[in-house]
Amino acid sequence: MTRNTRIAKKAAHTIVVIALMALILVPFYVAIIYAFKPKAEVGVNRLALPEHWTLENFHQVIFQNDSFLVGFRNSFLTTVPSVLILLLITSMAAHVLARNKGRLYSILYTVLTVGILIPFQCIMLTVYVDFFNAGLTSTNIGYIIARIGMQVSISILVVTSFVKTIPYELEEAATIDGAGINAVFWKIVLPLMKPVNVTQLVLNTLFMWNDYNVAIVLQRTKESRTLPLAQIIYFNENTSELNYAFAFFVLSMIPILILYFCMQKHIVKGIMSGAVKG
Repeated sequence: MTRNTRIAKKAAHTIVVIALMALILVPFYVAIIYAFKPKAEVGVNRLALPEHWTLENFHQVIFQNDSFLVGFRNSFLTTVPSVLILLLITSMAAHVLARNKGRLYSILYTVLTVGILIPFQCIMLTVYVDFFNAGLTSTNIGYIIARIGMQVSISILVVTSFVKTIPYELEEAATIDGAGINAVFWKIVLPLMKPVNVTQLVLNTLFMWNDYNVAIVLQRTKESRTLPLAQIIYFNENTSELNYAFAFFVLSMIPILILYFCMQKHIVKGIMSGAVKG
């Protein structure tokens, strides 16, 4: 390979990386500048920095929009239990499915993971009718149940793949020493699942916190709206208040960013470990 060819390949690689970074960062740039723009500057020089930076948009969202506080409360009260329940049930289920090779367990694994292939749009009418008949629409409990059901397939797939990478000899040694199946799981297997559990904690939190499709089907009243639904107040057929909407968006993503930056060192490790075996 000639020197010119190496330079050309390096330049092409750099251009691709810069283009991908721009693709990812431009939406955040737009969101931030609009969140700090006064209303008079929203339609002028759309991608320019604000001439007069203001915090009024955030003040209006927090203190004058009841939907934000209601949405934040509902998002918190539904996301936290959903994520914790998923962590518990998928960890236990993945351990059972990974360590048993019988036909029944293979069928159970297939049934639990095939949900990944089914778009929510194909079942949303059935979901709404069933939850309506059960009296669970516009309730946090109903939404929690639905979101767990939507997320359990991908969680089982990832966690089961990770458990298969844990040496079975560790469990055999503990069993020989007199540990029961519960002690083996809670004291040996579960601590070793920390990377993948942190990964699914972050990803499931992200998916549930930002969920719109399930929320708009089940959360029908103003009092039950989560954050993605509460933001609709700034858009209608006559106008859109982009400065308030983006301030709302920035405030909404702060908890997710904090969680991600606190847990980021475990995320890649968990994803890569879970991908070693299938």
